[in-house]
Amino acid sequence: MDIAKISLLAKKYLDGEATVAEQQILHEWYDHVNEGETEIVSTAQPETLDNVKARMFNHLRQEIVQSKSTTRIQDKTVPVRMLPTPKRWIPWAAAAIILLSAGGLWLFQSRQQAEPIKAAVIAPGTNKARLTLANGDVVELNESAEGTIAEEAGTQVSKQRAALIYHAGTAAGKAAMNMLTVPRGGNYQVVLPDGTKVWLNAASELKYPTAFTGKERIVSITGEGYFEVAKDAAKPFIVKTNHLQVEVLGTQFNMKAYADEQTIKTTLLEGSVKLVTSSGSSMLSPGQQAQLETDGGIKIVPVTDASQVIAWKNGFFSFRKADISTIMREISRWYDVDIKYEGAITTRRFTGKVLRSYNLSETLTILEASDLHFRLEGKQITVLP
Repeated sequence: MDIAKISLLAKKYLDGEATVAEQQILHEWYDHVNEGETEIVSTAQPETLDNVKARMFNHLRQEIVQSKSTTRIQDKTVPVRMLPTPKRWIPWAAAAIILLSAGGLWLFQSRQQAEPIKAAVIAPGTNKARLTLANGDVVELNESAEGTIAEEAGTQVSKQRAALIYHAGTAAGKAAMNMLTVPRGGNYQVVLPDGTKVWLNAASELKYPTAFTGKERIVSITGEGYFEVAKDAAKPFIVKTNHLQVEVLGTQFNMKAYADEQTIKTTLLEGSVKLVTSSGSSMLSPGQQAQLETDGGIKIVPVTDASQVIAWKNGFFSFRKADISTIMREISRWYDVDIKYEGAITTRRFTGKVLRSYNLSETLTILEASDLHFRLEGKQITVLP
């Protein structure tokens, strides 16, 4: 169901304005999303997280007192919130609560109210990167002023806001190689000399020439990048990473090639690409994702929502049936923290979306509302059973 509609109905219910029919819709939606998967979905709301939490739980306490009803869930007797619809319950205190938070509408599983994690504030990532020039000089882009940074092999390199821009010159000769490194806790954008735009996620690195002088435009990447490739029929654009080469003319795609991920994923949004490995080649169409397996084979799967794949570029964490390890790897890169696991790791899958602009404690507090538990000590998160 349309999440915007659910968000509106949930708000109407909290305000006491939902009709019986609208309450029934909420019941049916809850029954659907609570079957084996925790769903966490957000849409923009103006209220702060603390204000809405207080409002929601005060509302819950009042109705629990009035209801004086109990139900047995997972061999534990807990109070429930009963809606004024015949023969229908929502076991709010122990199963699922609809909460309008600062990030939007969240459905989460919780046995008790989540308390904010108390620790030193760790801010979210920022626009920062390190440029290594051909002569070995290093420029810290988060500190450098805007304007011209360097000139190599006739190409002018400048910084404008949170982007590095190459202006190809007319000088002849061999192009110089540059390297843009984005650390954990950062992201950055670069406009290559042919006009191709590349967004780099945290813990990523892009190597490229200061001018594309040959018959091909070749770059290499580790980590994750979103590419908007400038069209040039005479010069194919080639992206190289470990065990995989992607060849395009003009297209938009996302490549995720972190060393700590089991697969390299290439997701095509527009145009067409050719994927080449040591075992052969495959063509990819818009709305498809190619997954390079550890054995070198390529599996092509449909992507129902490409915006979810590039949510990181637009300022969100976005997960679809992700396990806790996947979620924590994303958090580790963005907040520049280390992850440790203590005890049994949950096998539940999570689907949802949260702003990357929250500080770490806020993000973990939201995740804890999904019946997850953490200990934050310095720059280490311990995932607890």
